[in-house]
Amino acid sequence: MADPFNVVNNLREAYYGLERRVLRAHYTMAGDSQQLEGEKAHALAFLSAVQANEHRFSLEEFACISNNIQAMMNVLDETANRLSDQPDSDTIPVVHRVKTGGRGRPKVEIDKGVLGEALILRGGPGSLALPFGCSSRTIRRRAIEYELVEPGHPVCTTERHADGSITRTYTSSTPAVSNITDQELDGMLFAILRTFQNFGLRMLRGRLLADGHRVPRERIKASFLRVNGAPNPFGHRDLHRQKYNVAGANSLWHHDGQHGLIRWKIVIHCFIDGKSRMVTAIRVSNNNRASTVEELFHEGTSLHGCPRRVRGDHGTENLRVAEWMEETFGIGSYIWGRSVHNTRIERLWYDVTHNFGKKWKDFFQKLEVYESLDHNSSGHLWLLHHLFHFYIDLDAQEWASAWNHHPLTLRNEPNRSPRDLFLFSHIQDGPRGVALRPVAPEEEVVEPALYGIDWEALEDSRIQDHFFQRQEQEEVYVMVEDPTVPSNLNHVPVEPPNCPFTEEQIQYLDGVLREEFQHTDRRDMEICRMIWRRAFEICTQFVLDAGRE
Repeated sequence: MADPFNVVNNLREAYYGLERRVLRAHYTMAGDSQQLEGEKAHALAFLSAVQANEHRFSLEEFACISNNIQAMMNVLDETANRLSDQPDSDTIPVVHRVKTGGRGRPKVEIDKGVLGEALILRGGPGSLALPFGCSSRTIRRRAIEYELVEPGHPVCTTERHADGSITRTYTSSTPAVSNITDQELDGMLFAILRTFQNFGLRMLRGRLLADGHRVPRERIKASFLRVNGAPNPFGHRDLHRQKYNVAGANSLWHHDGQHGLIRWKIVIHCFIDGKSRMVTAIRVSNNNRASTVEELFHEGTSLHGCPRRVRGDHGTENLRVAEWMEETFGIGSYIWGRSVHNTRIERLWYDVTHNFGKKWKDFFQKLEVYESLDHNSSGHLWLLHHLFHFYIDLDAQEWASAWNHHPLTLRNEPNRSPRDLFLFSHIQDGPRGVALRPVAPEEEVVEPALYGIDWEALEDSRIQDHFFQRQEQEEVYVMVEDPTVPSNLNHVPVEPPNCPFTEEQIQYLDGVLREEFQHTDRRDMEICRMIWRRAFEICTQFVLDAGRE
């Protein structure tokens, strides 16, 4: 026969687990009726177990548990009927109507700045009519009025000939493509592929758009074949499909540090918006300090607004961002989780490594094998950073610009770029974080650990293989009373190498390199190797001269 004391204690423990589960659902599953039905079924099953053991509880405790479960059911019903993460206001006032004092309907005014950006992203008035809530003709008239576009020819012109025949001429309203020759396009792609050797068609198109060039896909493909030849996987790249759900842009940012170059004391930190996958901030750093991550975070918020929540792993470098978020927006606004669950940015790291990270890793390894680089020498690492840190960060910024402009394949929707999705989410889903308005901390600590996880990505073998190849051994996490704070934090120390030379010696080094390599492309990896070799010779001479003194 079961021990009555143990039965009661087990039910009490299960009750506290149910309470945490309902709170988590309340904060992370708003509007998801299917998931919430499962939570309600779980609560009802627990109530049945309590009722079967009613005789083991005091009347007061049984009544308390029963009433609390009824309250939980009410909370779950309410959660099923509300939207998660309400916007700051109903809509961004992009379009408003102004009475002119004359007859007829009020004039439709459109924000000039938003209209200019929207036309760049989507190309024409026809695709803006629905999100702006007015006709494409009105959008076209305002664009001409603001001198954002030139007045176009009529869509159709009719010409009657002397013999009675009629000729109709149609004018395309699609954006004009860039007027560049094949030779010029080949030169542009050659320059891009020299820096980003693994770019595919979409990223090439995004990089061209970032530079203001609108080129048809077929021309880009033909130019690629002329410049680079046809690789085996060309045109057969795997699609990264995911099922991911957050309320809107700036609902949740993901961030992480990529340690692919940590052997040489280089870390790439990045923030990405979960809804649009737009890179909001990225930087190549020579340290892994919490202050560096916080500085990058505020750099991103100054440009794109402040997220309602941020998800990161258990690294100590995330502490200051977590502290700022919880002081500003309350407990639960920073979501701690294992790196393997931060799947939105793990997908991004795959592309970072593939497109420019591996290029620098291979280069540094060649320097170790052939050019005397010693990664254990602080002086060697200082020289490496002095010569190449700027160019690695430049690669990161240009890659992010290309990423934010390149078209993503979306389910049941037209292809859209991350910039497009970010802007139009603010218009259609409501603005979030555009004007920072701190809220009071919540009284209850919740467990939003499942919010913002891309579960389908967990089954993507390529993403997971990349994660485990670059990841240090993870901590074993132990549940504590406060589920939003990890019981253990990972500390990956990275500090910038010390400079072994005087200011005069550095100026001499830079002067020699500037004179000898002024007409070369310093982003060409063979030129980089020659620069390292020459700089290493000069620095070695500095050390020898100091030894003779």
